[in-house]
Amino acid sequence: MLGAPALTRATLLRGATIALALVVFGLASSAFHLGNPRNAWKSLARLRTSWLSREAASSMVLLGIASLWLVATARDLASVVRLPLAIAVVVLSCLTLYFTAMIYASLKPIRQWNTPRVPMSYAALGHASGALLVVALLRAHDESSFGFAIVAGALLAAAAVVKLDYYAYIAGDIRRMTIEQAIGVAQGVGPPGAHASRMQARLLDVGHSRGTFLTHEFGYTLRAGQRTSLRLLVWIAGFVVPALWLLAGLDDAEAAALAMGTCLLGIGAERWLFFAEARHTVRLYHGDRST
Repeated sequence: MLGAPALTRATLLRGATIALALVVFGLASSAFHLGNPRNAWKSLARLRTSWLSREAASSMVLLGIASLWLVATARDLASVVRLPLAIAVVVLSCLTLYFTAMIYASLKPIRQWNTPRVPMSYAALGHASGALLVVALLRAHDESSFGFAIVAGALLAAAAVVKLDYYAYIAGDIRRMTIEQAIGVAQGVGPPGAHASRMQARLLDVGHSRGTFLTHEFGYTLRAGQRTSLRLLVWIAGFVVPALWLLAGLDDAEAAALAMGTCLLGIGAERWLFFAEARHTVRLYHGDRST
């Protein structure tokens, strides 16, 4: 890879161990996010129709095969054993990332999610942060990282472009739904043929008298100041600081840990915004003018 030496077995084992720990953490987070975590096993029951089921199954298979690869590498088994396992791990990792993204991208009532930009964002951020982790491991253990750093920088730049396009999309009017469109009077309300005197539709009353599941899950309103602060955090921590670290070539463990931790902080803020900025069509029946 651009003149970089092959990764040593020690670096492979360290990286794989961290990756497996992150997979386990992700599975545990998904289970505890459910209303009743004891029913997590039921997420495997709808493989033919549910992206959530596909993600759960793919994650579990990935965990098993990656563990086998880790054992095979630790015991230095022949490449004829390790190579098929490694290929399977790569394929399953990409599939899991795609399945996770499609859980959200398949939801038509949420304009901000129902777009190909969502799986593109998942893929770009996943590969960029993964490449950054590889460089962090190499530099922390004083190993050559030049070629990997170039690839990580390119992936980070690609992820930034994808996120800029996503933010431009959700700020625009493409597929934006108004209350008039939702109730079937897209041109407004008024006598037939009287286009000049048509008025905007309005709710006589909102669709709730107190907090409900819908208002709790889909009615969150993000303040402008919050959005600005969190987007700054996304860009500075998630992109700028890691890019500067890559360019500076700092090869001590402390700088590597700081760069990786900062990147994860930025991605965490990006994930929170991803949910907070989503506007379900049902909000139109609870007082919003458009989604």
